[in-house]
Amino acid sequence: MSTLFDRNDTTLSIPSYRPVIIVHGLMTGDVSTMEHLAARITELHPGTKTYVINRFCGLASLEPLWRQTRLLADDLLQICSLHPEGVHIIGYSQGGLISRGMIEMYGAIHNVKTFVSLSSPQGGQFGAECFTKMFPALTARTAYEVFYTRIGQRALSVANYWYDPRHRDLYLKYSVYLAVIDNVKEEISKSDCQQNTEINDETVEEIEKRVAATLAEVSAATLKVAEGHNEEDNHINNVTTADADVADVSTNDTNKDGNNTDGDLNSNAGTRKLGLIRLQKLVLIGGPDDGVISPWQSSQFAILDSNGELVPMRDRRQNDIYSDEDPIGLRELDLTNRLIEYTVPGVGHHEWHCNEKILQECIINWLD
Repeated sequence: MSTLFDRNDTTLSIPSYRPVIIVHGLMTGDVSTMEHLAARITELHPGTKTYVINRFCGLASLEPLWRQTRLLADDLLQICSLHPEGVHIIGYSQGGLISRGMIEMYGAIHNVKTFVSLSSPQGGQFGAECFTKMFPALTARTAYEVFYTRIGQRALSVANYWYDPRHRDLYLKYSVYLAVIDNVKEEISKSDCQQNTEINDETVEEIEKRVAATLAEVSAATLKVAEGHNEEDNHINNVTTADADVADVSTNDTNKDGNNTDGDLNSNAGTRKLGLIRLQKLVLIGGPDDGVISPWQSSQFAILDSNGELVPMRDRRQNDIYSDEDPIGLRELDLTNRLIEYTVPGVGHHEWHCNEKILQECIINWLD
């Protein structure tokens, strides 16, 4: 099964620009989806070698994020090894979270120079409208009851970056991806990261069949929550039976308090911090008319507080990503003028990767 697509003729001479790796988003990903962006980069920077990741396309993009991140990191390191001069990464939407996870996982050995996070929910997602086709009964109010369970975290990528500001305690307890790459959670189970990472012998049809089955299970659990939801009595225990219903995506590696017990795949906090600090530039792009990322400022690491008020990145201080401890290096990037932010109105979520203004004004000049 193809893992990436090199759209350049290998007979080209050594380009004057560093190669660019493009990581697709949720429910996208075949070569044609991101081909326009790759082609325009080559037109604007002749000789640039571009790589469009061609793994976890379509339904497969709903696979848990650690599974995607670990396998796509193999692609990243393979490309990096071919280009000692360094590479750039553009991560679109969910692909921006995967890209950040890859950069942090291999902080000491990657040679990524610029990371462009293109309308990616770096602060997490708290809006269910974009998921209602998959889960008609899903609402932002009740999603945590499924997403903040072992079934949710083990089953679906979207659960891995769901951030419900009213339930930060449950987020920190159950989140196996976003809280970990934010370095605000100390431990992560090896099985959360490593389960089912060997898929080279699987066909696309087999992967999609597995994902479709998982979607059906989660949809049933979501419907159960919706039917039993009560304004006066709403608690996560409403879905405790859901964990037992989906044995294929759940293994018993947590203790009775929900804490991981079998070790930490990437417990070195300094490694995760080093991953971003080694960047020359981190470019964050988003806008108020996105229509999918919620809040849209999540594309610039903002979150909501428990009252629904926006907390910008630079106000996320105590025990958070912009604190004095600087858990992922975000603050250092900012203080050394290596963090660039663009807020662009009038662009819908599915337009970012093919919008000429975004490419010309926000991206291309950083791809040296």
